[in-house]
Amino acid sequence: MHHATFPLIAALLASSVAMPRVAEACGSSGPDGVSACSLAEHEEAERPRWRIGVSGVYTSTALHFSSTLETSETRYALLAEVAYAPTAHLTLSAGLGAALGGRLVAPDGPHDFAPGVVSDLGASYRVLEGGTPIGRGFVLVSGVISFTASTTQLRDEGARTAYDALDFRAGLVGGFTWCRTLSAYAVARAFGGPVYWRYAGESQLGTDTHHYQVGGGLALVVLRRVDLFVEGIPLGEQAIAAGVSLAF
Repeated sequence: MHHATFPLIAALLASSVAMPRVAEACGSSGPDGVSACSLAEHEEAERPRWRIGVSGVYTSTALHFSSTLETSETRYALLAEVAYAPTAHLTLSAGLGAALGGRLVAPDGPHDFAPGVVSDLGASYRVLEGGTPIGRGFVLVSGVISFTASTTQLRDEGARTAYDALDFRAGLVGGFTWCRTLSAYAVARAFGGPVYWRYAGESQLGTDTHHYQVGGGLALVVLRRVDLFVEGIPLGEQAIAAGVSLAF
């Protein structure tokens, strides 16, 4: 099952990395140097609220179906995402992209994925942030609903079979930021949702054999409002993702 959550995490981490810079001016100052408006007010007025990005995702997992059928699965996808931050802590996002291919390996052989559609809706909240002896720490929580629609074909033979997957996912991200530019983080996610497929002429209802991810990543701010990220997930549903986003 493909899960399109990584652009959301990239946007969240970019928001954590891109800490507000000191304002060059904030209203007018009196003879004692007291500003006519607060720095917090100025930073809130000046902070980017929108972010657009694109990322590539590879996932590898195993699926268990209601008929005791078990398969391994690999998926590739490219996703474009738009995120909006109504406050400095809350981010809302939506994504749409293409499932580029992959494979389900069943007892009768490999079933190759055709190009399809992936989409997601998500939200996140930065619950903690502050200075520590080893860097500026942060903790984020997130929730994402994603949907994948594609088809499979056995060994390039015969008719294609519909494959649809719906996923509900909650995540916890914690890490540190250095020099307002580089962040390193650990991530844990729990998820679940149905997979609809047909195998040997019978309808199949399936889900992942493990409903979690544990891994980590890096996020880097370049050119002030351009952000890069890379994430690796070695435990649970395995994944590799990388992407770029622009804040405005």
